[in-house]
Amino acid sequence: MSAAKLFLTGMRHGIPVVFGYVPVGIAYGVSALEAGFSPFETILMSVMVYSGSGQVLGVSMTAQGASLAAIMIATFLINFRYFIMSACIFNRLPRLGVLGRICGSWCVVDETFAIFTTAPSKLAKGFYLAGLICLTYSSWIAGAVIGVAAHSLLPAWVSAGLGIALYALFIAIVMPGCKRNLKIGLLVLLCILVNCLLSSIIDGSWAIVLSTLGCAAIGAVFIKDTKGTGQKPQDSGAADSADTKDNVKNHAGEA
Repeated sequence: MSAAKLFLTGMRHGIPVVFGYVPVGIAYGVSALEAGFSPFETILMSVMVYSGSGQVLGVSMTAQGASLAAIMIATFLINFRYFIMSACIFNRLPRLGVLGRICGSWCVVDETFAIFTTAPSKLAKGFYLAGLICLTYSSWIAGAVIGVAAHSLLPAWVSAGLGIALYALFIAIVMPGCKRNLKIGLLVLLCILVNCLLSSIIDGSWAIVLSTLGCAAIGAVFIKDTKGTGQKPQDSGAADSADTKDNVKNHAGEA
């Protein structure tokens, strides 16, 4: 597959994410302005940070008068998962250079991680990831811009309701994997349970990090993954080809 076709395929597979990113970005833009951020600061944060959960956390803590150090530590903890995600992604791209890894890791988020690591081996290329990142990254910034522009027009209850789109997006990403593999579904439930238990004992940010690390370690041991590790699939070429068509069709159907 040519580089241009890989890039366009990556963009096409990112279309479902756009429908979740834009409303969440709008909600973020509105809440940031209400917290005292200027329109420039609100948009710049989306450009530089590119983390829905991190940005929302930063805005809420700023509104509560938290110190810059506290905001930085909390954001680091809640975004710690991106270290793991980046390592998994670049394990599928062993030939990618240092500059490509730096740019790619900066733009790795939950949605691009989920799509890329479950993509067939034929699509696990740098140009496919670039197309996926370009569309999702630009849509997140566009959402913030729309939120800033529509701040004075949207009622408060509308902007508050838009926040639910982030959770709906996470569920939509997790469910296909759970349906294909019962072990993944059980692991997701275990992660939720562990996070709930830890949240009652320690700070919520640490609970997220520890439950994610623990369940990821369990998954690495008990769930065999030949697509997300860069290894060659164990199935025949025909099976891999069929899986490729199914995966592309699923993403196109979601769009």
